Amino acid sequence: MLRTLIGTDLWIEQTESQAFNLDTILLANFAKIPYRTKHILDIGTGVGGLMLYLSRKTKSKITGIEIQENRYLQAVRNIEINHLESQLSCVLSDVRELKFKDVDYIISNPPFFRVDEESHLSTTEEDMVARHEIKLTLEELIQKASSFLKNGGYMSLIHRPDRFEEVVKIMGNNQMVIKRIRFVHPYLHKQANHVLIEAMKNGNPGLVVEPPLILYHDKHIMTKELIQIYGGGKDVTITT
Repeated sequence: MLRTLIGTDLWIEQTESQAFNLDTILLANFAKIPYRTKHILDIGTGVGGLMLYLSRKTKSKITGIEIQENRYLQAVRNIEINHLESQLSCVLSDVRELKFKDVDYIISNPPFFRVDEESHLSTTEEDMVARHEIKLTLEELIQKASSFLKNGGYMSLIHRPDRFEEVVKIMGNNQMVIKRIRFVHPYLHKQANHVLIEAMKNGNPGLVVEPPLILYHDKHIMTKELIQIYGGGKDVTITT
């Protein structure tokens, strides 16, 4: 299925099981790419949706890393469809086996669920790998990101609020200082169901807690900010 990438002039091709979700759009919007950034890694790029979004925010080189071959091939195809081969590339590999040095910025929409947790949406092996820590745990992700980053380099990710304390601990053990966070709430009076996190390798202390992001006024009625994040489009269909 080929369709426009929401809020952009780009195209994305994917199967129903490969469709990226709202997390990708929120993370791309949250990311603040420093002006002097030369190289970005997208760990667990899937079909490349996050890379495509970032290509509209920066001219930096972006490398996606994907362990599942079918998603990797689709990411390569999406790069080609949009003629972005000079900026974007993709590597088929287990990130735990890779070695990068002095990367400026790392971004990731990682698996949210531990292996022993249930996820009612994960019905296929492809979904299981994407949503559960079968191939990469949260600790492994942060450890590798820290080893790839230069001093002063940044990492951004999205995760579940109930694992935020775990993220803080692991980052603290790996020279990563959390600099900015934003909690995402489905409705004004509902608990947060996502948290957006930005950290700096060997950064100085100093945390900015941004105002909460509220997604909906009521069922199917988006807030003004969410509409702006989508690029002003009201007629959108996306997996949440």
